Amino acid sequence: MTTVDAVNTAGAGAGTDTGSPIDPRRVFALVVGIESYDVSHHWNLAGAARDAERFAGWLTGPAGVPAGNVRLLLSPLERTAGDRTLTVRQLPTRENIERILFKELPALDGDLLWLYWAGHGYLDESHQMLLPYSDATKDFTSHLNLEEALRWWKSSRLPAGRFRRQIAIGDACRVDTRRAAKLAFGASSYGLGATVPERRQFTLYASHAGEVAQNLTDRGAGQFTDTLLRRLDGRTLDETVRGLVGIARSVQADFQLLRNRGLAWQEPQFVIERDWSGSAVLGDGWTDPGPGGGSGAPGLDQTAWKELGALLRGREVPPFACDAYLWAFEVTGCAPPARRSLPADGLTEIAHDLDNRQGRQRDMPLTLPFVRHLAARSTDPVWARLADAWVDTTRERLGAAPVPAPPEPAPEGTALHVRLTPEEAEADGVHWVRMWLYRNSAFETVWESRRPMSMAAVRTHLGEQLLAGSADRLTRIEFHVPYELLGEEFECWGLPIGRPGKTIELGSHYEVVVRCPDERTGIAHTQWRRKWDWFKTHGGEHQKAVHQVRDGDVSPALGVSLQAAEPPVCVLAEVSERLLMDALDAVLDAGVPIAVWRRGGRTDSAELSAELAAGADTGIDVRRLPAVLKSLRIPGQAQQAPGQAQQGVQPSPRPLALMWDDPERVPERRSLS
Repeated sequence: MTTVDAVNTAGAGAGTDTGSPIDPRRVFALVVGIESYDVSHHWNLAGAARDAERFAGWLTGPAGVPAGNVRLLLSPLERTAGDRTLTVRQLPTRENIERILFKELPALDGDLLWLYWAGHGYLDESHQMLLPYSDATKDFTSHLNLEEALRWWKSSRLPAGRFRRQIAIGDACRVDTRRAAKLAFGASSYGLGATVPERRQFTLYASHAGEVAQNLTDRGAGQFTDTLLRRLDGRTLDETVRGLVGIARSVQADFQLLRNRGLAWQEPQFVIERDWSGSAVLGDGWTDPGPGGGSGAPGLDQTAWKELGALLRGREVPPFACDAYLWAFEVTGCAPPARRSLPADGLTEIAHDLDNRQGRQRDMPLTLPFVRHLAARSTDPVWARLADAWVDTTRERLGAAPVPAPPEPAPEGTALHVRLTPEEAEADGVHWVRMWLYRNSAFETVWESRRPMSMAAVRTHLGEQLLAGSADRLTRIEFHVPYELLGEEFECWGLPIGRPGKTIELGSHYEVVVRCPDERTGIAHTQWRRKWDWFKTHGGEHQKAVHQVRDGDVSPALGVSLQAAEPPVCVLAEVSERLLMDALDAVLDAGVPIAVWRRGGRTDSAELSAELAAGADTGIDVRRLPAVLKSLRIPGQAQQAPGQAQQGVQPSPRPLALMWDDPERVPERRSLS
């Protein structure tokens, strides 16, 4: 049995119990395929219309949906407009699609809605998918905001009782709108009502955020739709809807094999709120009803909520809350949310979110391990005892399983801190130097200069310290430098610390970061601490943690905009060399503690955000940046970002610099001069 077949067999029962069989006559669909756009002939996308037609063919064939229930809107290129098996009556313009989607279909008495779209796609700053219409232009890039449209279809704007199940499939890229600076994407608002939780939605994307969806020009087909239709081949409507998760996982496994063979770069993603039976679902995972039904772990009772409300009232969200939140999913055997970050800003709201998301362990509500973790890490022993007592009494009353002890915090590696202070009374290029080791949660001085030193001398003494026994098990070197030395390529320093006659480049052997603590003064100091606290609390994968800055963003007001709120905590300075220092100025003015930039400024051949995500394999997690940049500096380890392979573009050889300014890891600042 092949890997894909094994996954498919395992996932055959991984679906959702939809109750009674689905009547195909009560199923409606909007199917869109756009090959030709008014924007430009450069947007031609051969195969999208054929893909849409093939999907409509599955709906009206094996799925048994009446042809009159399928709204097929195509914009084919002239060379692909030949064989049309279904009559195309309308073009996928803004007027036609929005009329059908928000007026005609909602007026029908249906049970299940399918929305399929093949064409170009973008992501806005809120990670919402924007799908341009065929009549989009550069000056007015009209589009469907898919997430906003799905929220409308889940709201009270839709007549009660209709379309309780909704499935959206997007075979389109999910690249940042800022990569299309010449287009004019405006806001899309469809007028939302109150959310109706009885409606269930399943969304299947051709790629993860930031990825390009591959089009197989030789076949005239999208690689994603081609793979999906092979999995749907011969399946009935009921088999498909019940086995939707298994099908999606099989498609993901298909693409994993293709990526291993170098034939694909994208990774399909599915997102589910709840399964069709009402069981809560998280990110890429979901809970299937067991024998006899049921929806997973029990929730808290009224007594538990009354006691927990008093316990959490008035308490700030601690810096380890994100770890506690994610551990609750881990210990209950439930997949964490796709966005591994806190869902709300208050402890009570986080607890409510967990109580609505049931894990696979039927005898443990997720809220219990969350509170246990908070108690274990709390610095308030009185509150910790009360929290532990609440977990124990609630568990006993509900008959829940014992909650295990939370894991200990991961041990922090040893770091060598090197502080360079310029000597103003002498010639440029000499600095007072002091070195500390940070280990076992404390700083210890290991060496300091008796006179100002040249950079060559600093390298010599640094090499001596790295060879000394005191630097054993060292993982990171942190350079505390004045603003003027931010351009020094410390990570490229070659030191004779290997075999005789061999030099080792620091950045390929250690995590190398730069810091600028002398610039963290005044208002910027407050912002610096505030942003770092937010980072610790919300984790490194929060969608607002990272902010990308390009040439067009650099202005005297950039620092003010970056400091307006706790996030972002990390800036990716994707700017040219002439604006690089201006961008770093804004980072320091705003108190942003973390920044990544390419030495010498950006290049046209490599997208910084894509390179970091590729280096991490899963996407950008700010907490992992020191390790990720180290791996990218090792020759042969740099990975190609999505979209580079087919162009024959290699990652840029220019080194990446990382500012990692942790306000809680600052040694004493006594002047050496």
